[in-house]
Amino acid sequence: MISEKKILEELQKGPKTFKEIKRNLSLNSFDSSKKLDESLRKLWKEKKIFFKRSKETYHIKDSEELIGTFRETKNDYAFVETEKMDIFIPGRFVINALNGDTVKIILFPLKEDEDPNRRAGKVVRVMQRNGSAIIGRVTLTDDGTKEFTPDDLVTKHKYNVHDIDNYEENDILVTKFIDFTDGVIELKIVETIGKTNDATLDPKIISYKYDLRTSFSKEVIESLNKEIPKDDVERKDLSDRLIYTIDGEDSKDLDDAVDVTKLKNGNYKLGVHIADVSHFVKEGSLIDEEASLRSTSVYLINTVFPMLPKKLSNDLCSLNPNEKKFTFTCDMEINQKGEVINVDIYKSSIISKHRLSYNQVDELYENKTTTLINDDLTKSLILAKKLSDLLRKNKIEKGMIDFELSEVKIKLDDKGEVSEIKNKLQTLSEKVIEDLMVATNESVAKKLTSKKLPGVFRVHPKPKEENLETFSNLAKALGSFLPKSVEKIKSKDLMDFLVSQENNESADILKRFMIQSMEKAIYNVEDNGHYALGLENYLHFTSPIRRYSDLIIHRLIKKYFIDKNASANRGSCGDDVSYLESISKTISENERVAIQAERKLLDIKKSRFMRSRIGSVELGKIVSVVKFGFFIEFENLTQGLVHIDNMKDDDYYLDEVKFSIIGKKNKKSFKLGSKIKVKIVDVNIIKGLIDLEVA
Repeated sequence: MISEKKILEELQKGPKTFKEIKRNLSLNSFDSSKKLDESLRKLWKEKKIFFKRSKETYHIKDSEELIGTFRETKNDYAFVETEKMDIFIPGRFVINALNGDTVKIILFPLKEDEDPNRRAGKVVRVMQRNGSAIIGRVTLTDDGTKEFTPDDLVTKHKYNVHDIDNYEENDILVTKFIDFTDGVIELKIVETIGKTNDATLDPKIISYKYDLRTSFSKEVIESLNKEIPKDDVERKDLSDRLIYTIDGEDSKDLDDAVDVTKLKNGNYKLGVHIADVSHFVKEGSLIDEEASLRSTSVYLINTVFPMLPKKLSNDLCSLNPNEKKFTFTCDMEINQKGEVINVDIYKSSIISKHRLSYNQVDELYENKTTTLINDDLTKSLILAKKLSDLLRKNKIEKGMIDFELSEVKIKLDDKGEVSEIKNKLQTLSEKVIEDLMVATNESVAKKLTSKKLPGVFRVHPKPKEENLETFSNLAKALGSFLPKSVEKIKSKDLMDFLVSQENNESADILKRFMIQSMEKAIYNVEDNGHYALGLENYLHFTSPIRRYSDLIIHRLIKKYFIDKNASANRGSCGDDVSYLESISKTISENERVAIQAERKLLDIKKSRFMRSRIGSVELGKIVSVVKFGFFIEFENLTQGLVHIDNMKDDDYYLDEVKFSIIGKKNKKSFKLGSKIKVKIVDVNIIKGLIDLEVA
């Protein structure tokens, strides 16, 4: 018979007739037709290929099936998010899938020269309907008829909401999906939240949209009261050490404390003491199950949906000053090169001597005061700053990328409206704590990987070459050049590039696009390194009050290194892999949802803030260009869109090489990084969008 491998390779390029296969494989012998026919029949019986009679062609069997989340667009086509990649779904293949549904898809065969990382497919089955609530508003048509307008679903569908006539215009409705037939989505009203103009409702609306768990059941709270464990006599008492916490002024969940001293040999001794949440939250308990379902605390400006009940997060586990607390301590000896040379991890109890805020410590670091509380504390804080500088220098030399971008800080009044938006860079004290925590996380990761043990590691993959190529082209468009070709470039090269661009007016744009060119950081059972930090080993250990990944790591450290049966537990670590793989995926997904929810609320609040400026002309910078227009960023980091449809003076198009929107006739160009004046035309608070036009 003819080589099956060669036949499949030929069909992988695209459908072929019998004659085309024979010709392309140079089958010229007397009995080649018979042999080819036998081979094709065998492949057909094995369901590796199929035959399309209408066109007399053979095809590769569409055998690769994936499960993913369906994402609608305003157009006919859609995408399905899978673990491998996002799959493009042409409009005629979406069947009756809706945004957020879990669907089964079949990938189309790869064509010749097609990018294997950009696949297309078709939905073959809706596995599970999106169970989260559908939020919408009661609106009036021109003839006064009441309609349901969903906040986020695509409006190309028709909606039939039962009993909508019983509600008033601008009522915010919570609905549940009932059915989807004949192009009409049937919804049932579950609850009325309030009115559209009530800004205090924004976090509640976000919680419904993203299906966030906002409260703890009576059973969970009762189980907490019953299951509080007593003291642990195996702990090392560190109450004599000068230990303190540094957090935001409003922080209630203090899960990390530090102390820094100088050893006789000139090295530093860094002690990082993390709340031992695992002592209170036992594996398999009701509280543990609830924490795993949440995976993370969600921070919606001044509203927090915590991973743990307040009795744990703000009291029992929080390292409040002058209280004995159960902790996990990681003591590290660090040399003058910023290298961790000795690590000791053990269960401890501490008494934090001081509850410091970032603002207080920054007063010392910025030389606005010479002493903070007393000489001993001041000496320790100065040592912490010197150690931080060493650690950061060492990490940058190894390839850490320090993006150092401004972030938006929003203040709200008692009505939920924005009273202030400002840009905030990371302060010196925040950098110090970050550096000390990164050193701890890396040290704990090395503890596990040195014994080839599984865990829940924080993995940041190397960026794809095509993404770096796009970034390189963007840099060129802004007059800058990467130091090496993308196939040879390393994280340290990217950091050196950012340093070289410090005086460039477009430095922030370059930083953001570099971030966009990166892969998403995820949790993984294998320690595959953290590209942006330039580390081979990394995990999260230092925030178990607000991250479930850290809680699991605490349990694993106990199981593999501290418990009486630690040696035997390490020997049977393979039994943990399946669970750790599963929970890593869950935590990664819940983190992604939490980030989306937090960003969505920021967009809504920004749009509320800019509502008062409708009609005004503002100066902004073009920070992104896309096919449908360009985004303008104002001084307060609020962004709006100039849609290409609103540019009436010419027919504009996107020049992908120049990263510009250009007029076909007048050749007028709107280039990335340019500053222009725009008029604020409209604000869509519900979607968090700001519409602009060129002034």
